[in-house]
Amino acid sequence: MLGLFRSYTAEVKKYQLQNTFKYFFRWRKCLEPGASSVKDEQPWITFKAIDFLDSNLKSTDKVFEYGGGGSTLFFAKRVAEVVTVEHNEEWFKILSETIAKKNIKGWKGNFVLPVKGDLVDPPDFANPEHYSADDVPSYGFNYKDYVSVIDAYADDYFDCVIVDGRSRPACIKHSISKIKKGGFLVLDNSDRKYYLTQTESLLADKFEKIFGDFGPSPYAQVFTHTTIWKKIK
Repeated sequence: MLGLFRSYTAEVKKYQLQNTFKYFFRWRKCLEPGASSVKDEQPWITFKAIDFLDSNLKSTDKVFEYGGGGSTLFFAKRVAEVVTVEHNEEWFKILSETIAKKNIKGWKGNFVLPVKGDLVDPPDFANPEHYSADDVPSYGFNYKDYVSVIDAYADDYFDCVIVDGRSRPACIKHSISKIKKGGFLVLDNSDRKYYLTQTESLLADKFEKIFGDFGPSPYAQVFTHTTIWKKIK
């Protein structure tokens, strides 16, 4: 058993080393002064996840994203329609001005603030029905309106949903019916286990995990984790 564990650990380390070398120069460039996701038109997820989306998205696709930024510009250059919901007013203003300046078409931005008051006292960050978030500025607020923006769209409407904003368990739950068969669900920072504690079972029947990648990502000096699922029914 000890030998098996050592062998597995060695393979993990080998994979991580290969992953680091593969993306090293892209990673280093993103850590240079002045680099930013909006300026570089690049999502803030692992490089492996970026490359997967670059290879699998089609020009006719429709994308919904919880949390906008460089990912918005990345998607807008590749697909027909991008819908973004963002809770940070300053960030949303920067994003809107950048998109207008670049004359980007096919984007619909939604600025939605959290609502004061917990829906449940005390809220459980893992419970998608509580619409809460675990960052300090979100304490005492709920994100039900923010999360529910996607509900305005028909079921099976989107080819890809990326969850990289607030109240992620709730975002996952609301996204499930909105992704068409063959489409993708992308969860960033999926190493935060509570995102999936009460939502992974909801995905099990209709989604297949493509990969859960722990590796280098733009603008981060430490490895991060991004998981992608494909809807199979």
